[in-house]
Amino acid sequence: MLTHELEDVRRLARKLRGNLVKCGNNPDVDPVHDTRTGTRRLQATLEDLLRETPPGPVGEKVRDAATSTMKLLKKIRREAGPIRDLDVHRNLVEKLTKRLEVKVEELPLRTADKRNSQPAAPEIPVVAPQPTALEQQADQLDAWLKYRRTEFAEELRGQAGDLVDKLDKRMGELEGAMGVRRARVARKKPPGVVALDSFARLASEMQMLDATNLHDFRKGAKKARYVAELAARGDGQAKQVGETLKKLQDEIGDWHDWLVLAEEAHAALGDAAPELTALLEAERERHFVAAMKTAAMLRGRLMGEWLAVSRRPVARATGADHRAVAHSGAHVRIRSRRAHS
Repeated sequence: MLTHELEDVRRLARKLRGNLVKCGNNPDVDPVHDTRTGTRRLQATLEDLLRETPPGPVGEKVRDAATSTMKLLKKIRREAGPIRDLDVHRNLVEKLTKRLEVKVEELPLRTADKRNSQPAAPEIPVVAPQPTALEQQADQLDAWLKYRRTEFAEELRGQAGDLVDKLDKRMGELEGAMGVRRARVARKKPPGVVALDSFARLASEMQMLDATNLHDFRKGAKKARYVAELAARGDGQAKQVGETLKKLQDEIGDWHDWLVLAEEAHAALGDAAPELTALLEAERERHFVAAMKTAAMLRGRLMGEWLAVSRRPVARATGADHRAVAHSGAHVRIRSRRAHS
């Protein structure tokens, strides 16, 4: 009988393969997004598998096969990642443009005066307002982003077939290695606690958050989230942890998208778009403050949950544990402008 781990790996790999095939035909928004997300979900599953794989010859085969598969997942993610980022950034420009649009009020049409035979006054033509400098700059940026996306999409389309073949090969090796396991090793901890452990390690490694490491913190939290979501089926605690991590990831992700979009605007338009650049930088700063506040609040909450569910009593927690909790919410530095320059 297949282990639950192999069932999960097969299911995620099958979905990833299907999206890669779609990218080979038409690298549209949805398959590209699902491809990148699929690589992260499968990698988080494999990392969790490695933590649960016992030492010895059998475990070593699983470790080697999983490591080779994760290297391929990284390559696939490198191909799909820039396209997905450009899709997100074009969507931000679209939202920004809608906010900038000037609404033209319809002028009432004059009709003939029914009380006499005088003809109605000629209709006043409605002249559409000319685009503002800000709107023109936004259109130019969107055109640049669209062109860049086309370039990356063609590269992915050309490589998708080869990536599918390599994924099939890696999965065959991984399934073969996992199939020789005699029995499923019982987990030492519930999945929700495993996700909290992963986040606690991250919080301990990144005790001081600022604009230089906030995105890396988000990526680490994302891995813990996927572990929690994978186990959320029937595990209420894992589901709650996953939802909290997703909120943290989304808030930081919003900031990072505005950050990169501001950099892209400078690369595309240089100093010729001062109005747009100022607007994007203001959005970047606003989202940075929001992301830091959310990180401080949710980081403290998750670390508190981790201490509560840890088997060792709080009184016996190590000095490193206490430092991680102490730094979990308060020690964040809003140091954004210099980091972006």
